[in-house]
Amino acid sequence: MAEIFDQVNAALLPSAFIILMGVLLRYWEPAGLTLHETRRVISTLVINLFYPALIFSVIPNVTLSGDIFSAPMVSNVGIVVGMLACWVFYPWLKRQGLGKPELGALMLVCGLGNIISLGVPLLQAMQGDEAARFAIYVDIMAITPMLWIVGLWIAIEWGDNNEQKQTPLRFIKSLLSLPPIWAFVVAILMNIYDISLPLFLQKGTTMLGNITMSGMLLVVGMSLSFGSLRKHKGIAILASAVKLLVVPAVVYFTANATMTDVKTIHATVLVAATPSMMATMILSERYGLNTELLSTVLVASTALFFITLPIWLVVL
Repeated sequence: MAEIFDQVNAALLPSAFIILMGVLLRYWEPAGLTLHETRRVISTLVINLFYPALIFSVIPNVTLSGDIFSAPMVSNVGIVVGMLACWVFYPWLKRQGLGKPELGALMLVCGLGNIISLGVPLLQAMQGDEAARFAIYVDIMAITPMLWIVGLWIAIEWGDNNEQKQTPLRFIKSLLSLPPIWAFVVAILMNIYDISLPLFLQKGTTMLGNITMSGMLLVVGMSLSFGSLRKHKGIAILASAVKLLVVPAVVYFTANATMTDVKTIHATVLVAATPSMMATMILSERYGLNTELLSTVLVASTALFFITLPIWLVVL
């Protein structure tokens, strides 16, 4: 039990501190920047600069094996189960006069995990720096396609908007506009053909990549709003239970049935056990899902993660 306690401290306390700093930024507004402006600037830098740099600092140097495909495939099983499980809430939503904008919001937050903000530092604390590759594999080949295929379709079809229906061409344009996708493809090719960056670029990408987790954790803290919990606390707790307990349980049994490497199994389950994905707010706000409900589940799942993670560490 002492070992589990030490692992929780190593994995969560630094992340909790940075999230707390993000909460303080909600009220500080440095240099006169509003909360929305600060959060948008940090998120933009992460997705366009820091995260691609992290990919270049990790992927070209790791030993590629079957886990590059197995971890994302098993993770997708958990994502689909998490999304489908939300239909249990639909009769409850309808009795409250709610509908598909609320169901769509729940499907996004119950299925998609906060891989980069919490998954990367968690795996690095548990298994070392090279374990970040598991989170990157899952994010690029499972989370990102599900967000921009299924998630975007749900947001457009069920949200309160006047958007055109999703088409394969629009999806491809959306996907190819993401710098991490290009960075991942190039980094994989560099690994396959044994191409190394010059030393100054290796150090530079490592320095930039190290900012990725801190930046996203700040955004998590800046996005936490506890006021809406009073209004939606029941459904938020149940939805969080789906994301933090049901999804990783499905991944746990699927991984044990299909994988043999213990380290890969543990990493895949830990990634699945992360709270709801912050980027779902982008789709929700843009396409008219119920952002208040979605953000409430984000708050609840992030807070409850500090309780459920020790459970999964004991199980593993």
